Amino acid sequence: MKRQAVLVTRPEPGLTGTLEDVRRLGWNAIACPMLDVRAYAPIAVRECVAVAITSANALVALQDWPRDQRIVAVGSSTAARARDMGFQWVEAADGDACSLAAYCHSHNLTGPSLLLACGEGYGLDLAEELNASRVSVYGVTKNVRLTDAAREALLRHEAEAVVFYSGKTADAFMEALDEQDRKSLSGVRALCLSEAIAARLTEKNWRAVEWPDPLERLGPY
Repeated sequence: MKRQAVLVTRPEPGLTGTLEDVRRLGWNAIACPMLDVRAYAPIAVRECVAVAITSANALVALQDWPRDQRIVAVGSSTAARARDMGFQWVEAADGDACSLAAYCHSHNLTGPSLLLACGEGYGLDLAEELNASRVSVYGVTKNVRLTDAAREALLRHEAEAVVFYSGKTADAFMEALDEQDRKSLSGVRALCLSEAIAARLTEKNWRAVEWPDPLERLGPY
């Protein structure tokens, strides 16, 4: 039987939209969020040259900010969400922290006047590299188990691919697997948003580890 299931590991926001995109391609999309995200209170408006966003999860913290505030998003999907919120001056890096750092350096966005909004425990190295003012706007907890539907698809060898949009979700997914689950990965593709995410996976565990643009790599069923 041809494999038809695709496991989507990202949390909301992003999970529902990605499930819909995968289904439009004809695949059986299965939710398997590996992170539990809890938004903190919105941050007060302050003077800054720009706000750098490492994840769409950080955008809710800016709900009270003026829509002409300059936003530098980690990637195009996060940038799109910022524009959907009404922000008018939105720029995007290429999808990971390294590209965000490079973008900020190339546009002279460094120093304490750059505000870095990120998750608790995230963005520490990035803030140091950019000498930015860092603020934690959400908390993240790893889920220690796969959803029942996701694990069943793996064990029944129905999973074609697992989609990863962050290194943290990739780490949490692998940590949640037992020995039997890991053996089931040998016929499964890992589809990653970036090379940095792919580097956190051991290729020998998978049929293939591919990047970037997971949905383009997946293709129609």
